[in-house]
This record gives sequence, C-alpha cells and structure tokens, in this order.
Amino acid sequence: MCYVCLAECSAPCTFTLGVDGESSPGNELSFTVRQWVESMTVECTARNNVSMEASVTTKRVQVLAGPANVSITGPELVVPGGKQRFLCHASCRPSCNFTWRFGSRWLGGHGNEISITAQKLAEKRILTCKAINSVSGLYAMASMSKNVAYGPSDVTIEGPDYVRLGKEATFWCYAECSPSCAYLWLVDGHTMEGQKLSYMAITISDRTKSDKILCEAQNIVSGKGKLATKTVSLEGSHGKSMAPQAELTLGLLLFALTLVSVILL
Repeated sequence: MCYVCLAECSAPCTFTLGVDGESSPGNELSFTVRQWVESMTVECTARNNVSMEASVTTKRVQVLAGPANVSITGPELVVPGGKQRFLCHASCRPSCNFTWRFGSRWLGGHGNEISITAQKLAEKRILTCKAINSVSGLYAMASMSKNVAYGPSDVTIEGPDYVRLGKEATFWCYAECSPSCAYLWLVDGHTMEGQKLSYMAITISDRTKSDKILCEAQNIVSGKGKLATKTVSLEGSHGKSMAPQAELTLGLLLFALTLVSVILL
C-alpha cells in the first residue's frame, strides 16, 4: 500500500509519515501488511521549516482479508423425508455475505445456512456457496456433490420357474438402491438374509401346486423396503411341470381300468 502526504506551506515543509506510531521522514510511505489487524492508523506531520509550526493529520485504514478457505458442511448422505441443512464457512475480514446456487439458480437471503429438501437434491445434486467480502466485493466459491439415498425400486427375483423335488436351485434378488439394499427372503415360513438364495423344494406335499418365494429389498439408510414375489413350480424328471404329468397319469389309469372292464365282460 502507498500513501502520500500533502500540505499547503508558505515556506518549504518537512514531512514525517508513519503507521501505528512508527514513522519515517518523507511524504510518501509504502508498506505491506504481514498479518491481519482490524485497522491501522497512518499519521502524517507537516512542519514549516521557517516558523517550525506543525500540523498533524491521521487516516484510519481498514484492513480487508478474504474470502478464503471457503467450504460447505452438511450430511454426507441425504435421506428422503425432510429438509437437509448445509452451512457455508469462509475466512473474511471484516465479514462476508453468502449466496447459494442450486442447479442453475442463485438463491439469496439465506446467509451462510440453507435447508433443501431431499427430493430437490435428488434432481440437482450440485450445491455451490459463494462467499463475498462485504467491503471489497471480492468472492470465492465452494461446491459439493451430494449422494441421495433412494429406492428400493424395480425389485426383481431371477431364477428358474421350475424346480425339482429335493434338488437345490439358486435365486437372486435385485433392486435399484442408493447407497445399497439389504435383502431378506421368505420361503415356506422361513426367513434368510442375503442377495442370493439357495432353495430346495422339500416341503410341497401336493405336486400339482406351486410355491411362492418372496424377497424384500430394504434401503440400509432410509429403511424403506419393497417386496417381490416369484412363483416356482415343481418339475418332473424330464423337466416338465408335474401338473400335466399328473393329468396324464390319471388319464392312463382310467384308460387301463376301462380296458380291464371290457375284457372281463
């Protein structure tokens, strides 16, 4: 910073110029602020070399700093069901004003704190804070991308439609989830955990009937769950449904009984 002291003198004047009590001869002063202080006082003394009369004037200088170290704090993962609170931090002297950008819009009037619904964050996940020095107008920005918990959706069970009695079959449960889902199976009144299910049909007494396999996907953060159901039928030794085989066996038995009756007559 550079300062010049001027005075009206009828005879030549001698100048002394200094900052906060430390002065040096001359009417020009240049210095660098090494650390922040709220303000500094520049003092100039002009002395008439003939009359030796002196006049002193001072100037108060406000020291500005920042914005620097701008950052945003808030939840690492956004959970649906309410507003999420975020804070903007910055080093500013004397102070900073703050504005926020969400998507393409700048939102004023929130100060260094803003609350946004999870639904809006899911649509536009980039949140930006601008810190503006209240005196100099200089600014700096910080942005953050948010992970939003969503799902489960599109829950499906993949695996065979037919299983053999006493033979193990494998099923998988899938769902759209963020950050991830836990999986719970319900088969024959029993529950099992995990995305993979190893299933063995051993409890169906009537082979003409089918069994149902249920899978629940549950978001590990929000706790929200959703079910999927798959119907599994028993198959015979040739890979066909047992229901048509039962009908064929019954038909052959009736035919045989009819043929025996005719022979006996």
